[in-house]
Amino acid sequence: MSRKIESFSDRLSRNVVLTVLVTMTIIAVFVFILAAAGMFVFSKAHYSDIMDKARGNMAMIMSKVEVSADNIIDELSWHITTPDVVTETLEYELNTNRHIYGCGIAFVPDFFPEKGRWYEPYALNTGDSIVMKEIGSASHDYFNAEWYMQGLESAQGVWSNPYLDNDGAGTVLCTFARQVYKQPEGILAGVFGADISLEELSLQIEESIRKENEESPFLDMKTIDTDLTIYSFIIGPDGDFIAHPDESRILQTNFYDYIPSKRAKQYKMLGDSMRAGESGEIAVMMDGVKSDVYYAPLLDSGWSMGIVVPAKRVLKPSFLYGALILFMILLGLLIVFFTCKRSIKKASVPLIQLADSAQEVAQGNFDTKLPRIKTHDELRLLRDSFDNMQKSLSKHIRELTETTAQKASMERELGVARNIQMSMLPMTWPAFPERDDIDIYGCLTPAKAVGGDLYDFRIRDGKLFFCVGDVSGKGIPASLVMTVMSSLFRTLSNSENNPAKIVSSINSSMAARNESMMFVTLFVGVLDLDTEVLKYCNAGHNAPVVISGGKPKVLNVDANVPVGIVPDWDYSLQKATLSPGTILFLYTDGLTEATRAGGELFAEERVLENLSGIEERTTSADIIAHMTTAVNEFVGDSEQSDDLTMMAIRMMPKS
Repeated sequence: MSRKIESFSDRLSRNVVLTVLVTMTIIAVFVFILAAAGMFVFSKAHYSDIMDKARGNMAMIMSKVEVSADNIIDELSWHITTPDVVTETLEYELNTNRHIYGCGIAFVPDFFPEKGRWYEPYALNTGDSIVMKEIGSASHDYFNAEWYMQGLESAQGVWSNPYLDNDGAGTVLCTFARQVYKQPEGILAGVFGADISLEELSLQIEESIRKENEESPFLDMKTIDTDLTIYSFIIGPDGDFIAHPDESRILQTNFYDYIPSKRAKQYKMLGDSMRAGESGEIAVMMDGVKSDVYYAPLLDSGWSMGIVVPAKRVLKPSFLYGALILFMILLGLLIVFFTCKRSIKKASVPLIQLADSAQEVAQGNFDTKLPRIKTHDELRLLRDSFDNMQKSLSKHIRELTETTAQKASMERELGVARNIQMSMLPMTWPAFPERDDIDIYGCLTPAKAVGGDLYDFRIRDGKLFFCVGDVSGKGIPASLVMTVMSSLFRTLSNSENNPAKIVSSINSSMAARNESMMFVTLFVGVLDLDTEVLKYCNAGHNAPVVISGGKPKVLNVDANVPVGIVPDWDYSLQKATLSPGTILFLYTDGLTEATRAGGELFAEERVLENLSGIEERTTSADIIAHMTTAVNEFVGDSEQSDDLTMMAIRMMPKS
C-alpha cells in the first residue's frame, strides 16, 4: 500500500515562508532594539558634548579673567607709588579689560599712611562707564574677608566662594585674588581682586545651554515634551549652589539639602564626586525627575558644573527612531511573505529530483548517482555541488581514517615518552624512610605531554645531593635535554662533592655540543647531614626559599649564567647552614610565571606569602600540596603555559 505524501513544494513553501516570517520578526525586534540603543547612545553623546562645550565656555570666561588679572597685576606692581596713580591705573586697566565686572586692590594695613589702616580702591564696570570707589573702612573690614585671606597665601591666584559685596559692586561676586608686590622693591602691597558677577555667570551658563539646544538635531522631533528642559548648575567645594536656574537656591541652600527619597545613594555619590573635582555622568533623581547628570570641574577653582538632562528627553527620540525602523521592516516583511510564497512553489519543483539521491548520500552512500538537471541555474549548481561533495566526502573519510590512526599512534608514543621521562625522576615517597634527619618531596607537572623541567636527589657518604633545573623551551626537544641533564647529574654526583664543579662539568658537556643553542637554568646543592652545612651553586636559576621559624626568605645566590651558553664559565661556590627544622623550598619559573586571566603573574611575592607561617611539623609533601593548591586557585581555568616543578627539603628537628 503506497504511503500518501504531502506535496514537497507546498511543504517547502510553507516552511520557508514561516521561517522567513519568524526570522524577519526576530530581526525586526532586534533592529528595533539596536536602533533605539544606538539613538540612546547618540543622545547621551550629544548631551555630553553640550556639557563639554558649556564647561569650556565657562572655563574660557574664568581663564580670560585670570589672564587679564595677571596682566593687570604685572602693570600695577610697577605703578604702586601714590594712591592717585593706583586709582588711575585701575581705571585704565578695567576700561581695557571690559569683560571683568570689577577690580581693586585691598592694601595691607597702613601701606599708604595717609590713607589709614584700610585702603581699597575699587573700579566698577557699569556697562556705560567705569566708576571708581574707595571702599576700605572699619565697617568694610576686608582683612577678615575670605577672598583677601586666600589671596595673601596664593602667588598664582585663587577663586573665592561667592559672597555679597554691598560696598563695592552691590551684588553677589566671585573674586580671583592674588598677591600684589611693589616693584622693584618686592614688598607685599596687598591683594588684587578681579570680580565676575554671579548673576552674569548664571546668564552665561543658560545662554550656552540654550545655544547648544538650538543646534540640537532633536529639535526637529516635535514629540519631545517642551517642559522637559535641560538646565545647569554650579556648586562650590562645600556643596553650596553658586549658580542655578532657581535663584532662591544660590548661596542660600546646599546641594545635599535636596536628597531624594529614591536613589539617595546615587545623589550623594554625585555630590561627593563633584566636590572631589571628578567628572563623569550618573543617573539620579533631580527634584523628583529621573535625570542624567553630566558633571566636570571648572579649572582649579574648586567649583564643579553639572548639566541636568531629564531621562525622557533621551529615551523618547530613541523610541521614535526605533519604532520608525520597526515599521519599515514589518512593511517589507509583508512584501517578502507574499513574494516568497509564489516564487518558492514554482522554483522548488526540480528539488524533488534530488530528494532521493540526497537521502542516500546522507546515509553514507557517497557513490550514489545524482539525477541530471538540464537547467543552467542555481539548481544545476546545487546538483554539481552535491557531486563535488560526494567526491570530497569520500576523500575526507579516507584521509580522516589515516589521520586518526596516526594521531592515536603519536599519542601512544608520547604517553610512553612521558612515562619514561617521569620514571627518571624520584617518585618513591618517603624518599628515605630509613632516615629521621631529612624529609624531602618533589613534583613535576609538564605543560605538554613531556616537559623540560627536572629535579633529582640522592644520598652518598652522609651527604644529600640534589638539583632543580629548567630547560629552555618545552615539549620533546626540552625533554631530551632534560634526560641528558638528569644523567649527567647522576653520573657526576657519584664521585664529586663540590656542586660548583658538578655545574661546571655539566656546562662544559652541554656547551660543547649545543648546536640547537638550548640552555638550562640549574641549581645544585650538597647538604652535609652531619654538619648541616649546605654547599650550593646556582646557574641562572630562581633562588630557593629558606623557611626558618615560619619566616621565609630568599637564599642569597650568585646569578651566574645558565649552563650550555659559555663553555669556560667559572661557576661560584656558596655555603649556608641549615639548622634543624629549617625548610628549603626550590622551584622553577613555572611557579612565579603562572598567569591568571588578565595577565597577572603569581610572582615571587606570592610564593613568599604562601610560605609564610609554615610550621616545623609540616611535612615536605604538605608544603608542595599547599603551594600546588595556591597556584591552581590563582590561575583558575587559565591554561598552564610552562612546566612547573617544586621540591621541598626539611631538616628534621632533633629529638
